[in-house]
Amino acid sequence: MNFSRLLLLTVIVPASLLFAGRTSAEEYLFQHEHVLGTSLELRVHTSSAERAEQAENTALKEIDRLAKILSRHNPASELMQWQSSTRQQSISQDLLTVLTRAEKWRRLTGGAFDIRAGAFVELWKQSAQAQQLPAEEQRRQIAVTLTNSPWNIDASGSIQRNDTLAISLDALGKGYILDAVCRKIQADCPHVTGLVINIGGDLRKLGSASREFAIANPADTSENAAPLMSFSHVGELALATSGGYQRYFEIAGRHYSHIIDPRTGFPAEQIQSASVIAATAMDADAAATAVSVLGTTAGLALIESLDGFECLLLTNNGTVQASSGWPAGNADWQASLIAAEVKSNVSEKSTAGLNVDFTLNRPEGGRYRRPYVAVWLEDEDGFPVKTALLWMQTKQPGPRWHRDLTRWYRNDRFRKLAEDKELIGTISAATRGPGQYQARFDGTDNQGKPLPHGKYTLYIEAAREHGTYQIIRKPVELRADPISKQGLEENAEIGNASFEYIPWATK
Repeated sequence: MNFSRLLLLTVIVPASLLFAGRTSAEEYLFQHEHVLGTSLELRVHTSSAERAEQAENTALKEIDRLAKILSRHNPASELMQWQSSTRQQSISQDLLTVLTRAEKWRRLTGGAFDIRAGAFVELWKQSAQAQQLPAEEQRRQIAVTLTNSPWNIDASGSIQRNDTLAISLDALGKGYILDAVCRKIQADCPHVTGLVINIGGDLRKLGSASREFAIANPADTSENAAPLMSFSHVGELALATSGGYQRYFEIAGRHYSHIIDPRTGFPAEQIQSASVIAATAMDADAAATAVSVLGTTAGLALIESLDGFECLLLTNNGTVQASSGWPAGNADWQASLIAAEVKSNVSEKSTAGLNVDFTLNRPEGGRYRRPYVAVWLEDEDGFPVKTALLWMQTKQPGPRWHRDLTRWYRNDRFRKLAEDKELIGTISAATRGPGQYQARFDGTDNQGKPLPHGKYTLYIEAAREHGTYQIIRKPVELRADPISKQGLEENAEIGNASFEYIPWATK
């Protein structure tokens, strides 16, 4: 789980996991970009917008506090200051808790989980730049160092490092922050009756209400892709997903996963995606990374040996394995999972359609509330045949803000008159992180019926609270011939926009 991933992987992996849930009159949705280098989605159940915003502010303040302790990207963080010192010293309880848990997972997995594995990542980065595999001697030296305990802790809590390898808390630090935010909201916001916090695809749920969750499909990283499987859960939950399909090293035309086995120094190659359910997000985060390294047999054995843990594994050959207590989910999830393909080997048939890439431009400053974005297709008569992507807040202040997507909102009302179908709330995708996003039109309309070849207009519309309104229009002729990648006009909200077309089948 990369502390700085796009969210994405993506993801990590993005990530790699989508949140899907039913809303109610008491649910408030807040979405932010550039939180821990990824996106934040916060769903709060409470009695008023004011109380929901109090919970939002509480969450953001706790995230900021812990980022100053755990981040490896801030030279002034406690983690980085501690690493730069050679003497024994006392550290905060937060940092001590995460380091202690990391050492527990290192011992539990026989070294398959190690927060010093970043040394191998740097080695593979250098090798990718040189376009040659890492030197055996360099790899061996790091592997030998990782067989030893990383530090000693005395009775007073002071800690002394045993080596100088860089430490990254990416694989469990974000999970710890999720848990801490939940504790803080429970303590300071007693009016909150339910909560789901999702940071870059890893999440924690509080409250007894039933929720539906979905596992992202590694074979299709578009934001509106159908998930691999979904399941409902009643009660509290922590869920994390890890995988190497979003980020990789490329050497001599071959892709190597960015997830490295600390025991060998080689990329972990058995698992496409590992999703883990646990009582805490920190443990789910660590376990998902560990299982990705251990592989199917050893990974399942580890999960089955731990109380309160379950996992779902998608292997690189497309087979699926689940622990004995993994939620059953929808009836056809196993068939859809088994049919999944490795992203690098996805066939043209599976990616056929109009693929749209774009970036959300970052305003000055740090994090920000995500703008409302709609991506849709209109036919030659101006009828909105397909909405591929809709990012909005479904409650306060959402009911008024989605109207600022003026073109989409006008046409959505027009479409509902013809189709008698409510779209708002049925299309939603958690972003995998700041950076490049993709929406895909697969050749079907909003009702799942095939679209004919012909002339269409692609729209990308964005409206930012206290910001600007922007719209991109692009006429496209979608027939039997492919269209290679073409750029789209950029604006204040949308950058690096482009599209390409792989002909879809018609009947």
